[in-house]
Amino acid sequence: MRVPAHGSQLDGSMTVRWLHRGREPGSGRPSEKRTRPRQEGTNEVAENLVLPVQETLSAVYLVPATLPDQAVKRKIKSALSAHVPDPVGLVARKMLDVGAVRVAVQPSSGLPPVPVALQKHLGVPQELLRAVTGASRFVVSSASWPPGWPPMHESVARACAAALAAEMNVPIVDTFIPKVLAAEPAIAALPGADYKVRLADWVLVFQSADSTGLWMTTKGLGRFGLPELQVHGVPPQLGGPWTYVMSGLASRLLDLWLDALRQRDGAAFAEVPAEVEVSEADVASAYATTGHGDGHARVRLTFDPAAGDHEDSFLTVQPPDEYRGSAGEYMSDVCAALFGSSEPDVRYLARTEAMDQAIRAATEGLPAARERFLMGDLPPQARLMVKYEIPADDGSEYPWAYVTSWKSPEKVLGSSAGDALRDPVVRAGRPVVIDTATIVDWAVWIDGQGIIEGGGTNSMAIRDGAEKCPDGE
Repeated sequence: MRVPAHGSQLDGSMTVRWLHRGREPGSGRPSEKRTRPRQEGTNEVAENLVLPVQETLSAVYLVPATLPDQAVKRKIKSALSAHVPDPVGLVARKMLDVGAVRVAVQPSSGLPPVPVALQKHLGVPQELLRAVTGASRFVVSSASWPPGWPPMHESVARACAAALAAEMNVPIVDTFIPKVLAAEPAIAALPGADYKVRLADWVLVFQSADSTGLWMTTKGLGRFGLPELQVHGVPPQLGGPWTYVMSGLASRLLDLWLDALRQRDGAAFAEVPAEVEVSEADVASAYATTGHGDGHARVRLTFDPAAGDHEDSFLTVQPPDEYRGSAGEYMSDVCAALFGSSEPDVRYLARTEAMDQAIRAATEGLPAARERFLMGDLPPQARLMVKYEIPADDGSEYPWAYVTSWKSPEKVLGSSAGDALRDPVVRAGRPVVIDTATIVDWAVWIDGQGIIEGGGTNSMAIRDGAEKCPDGE
């Protein structure tokens, strides 16, 4: 799901843009590549990306509430004292006093409508969404601040909005995503006394499917002055794990960015490495949990500047130059390095009469499964899988693949779900072209739940004990 940007003016100075692109007009100049000295003992020359630094960053939050203009500031100051702990609460009150936090009442007709479909995709409860879509007026809380840590513009603008929302028992709208939030979790996500945050509360990961796999992007790094991250062609089965990879990479990149800002000495640009190592510890940091391993993987970043003033610039994730496998294999290898390898999902089917009947039932349902895939008629977050035959002299294998395209009834484009043991070409994450005539089963799969529909040959094999492994176990 990709939502277009919309814009409208607030008080002649601040603009609300849904999916605001984290970038001010004129700041999207292409980056340079700059080399660092060769690392001692190696022949490698490390590259840096030179990224533009914005002078100020802005945050805007909305509260569906009707208040007299003269009462808004007083009401928010009282609510901050009641609902937002110090030091953020104290700082927000002081900045509100001096006008560094701007609050105003705006009619809903002067604001872009909240994208309802996106809110449903994000799991926003209906009662919160109704409170926003049914509002006639909004209190707008906004602030601007130079890039750095803590992100003062986000902290104080959200604190003021969320405090008022908690007092009036209504939600807020974070216009950067945009996302409707309940007041309590919005306050809980604010920096604590140590000014640390759970980054996953501020940087979300989105995905959408095309014929090559998943396009995954972050939304939230722009709050800190960074381009967003993106990666193309993620195998569908890796959408869940790569959400964690992207969050961990965002955490690592933010650390590098903040170090670069401290070292730039007022320059209009800052340098970050073009090749970054992401670790399990970075993933744990993004989610404020404790890591239990020392896995790590390297990624290469390229800078893709925005095409327009209200679009995102991206840092595109790619394999290191020396990696020789496919992009899908690389993404599978990253997951294995960070989270451990999974068991290969290859089934060896005993062709009993009952199994042949299950295969016939599955193949009869293939046209309907294809139609649902083409029409986008699968459940939310669901993927279509097919199981197909790889003939071999000592017995056929039946691996699964995730469907990425099925334009022709005779051919399926997919992504291998695992490594085949008898065909070195079939590797987890590698693209595969499947002859429909070789398909013996189909299934609808959801990350975290497994197969929720279809998969009759699996069920039959497990029920009858007909599933077997190559080693006979």
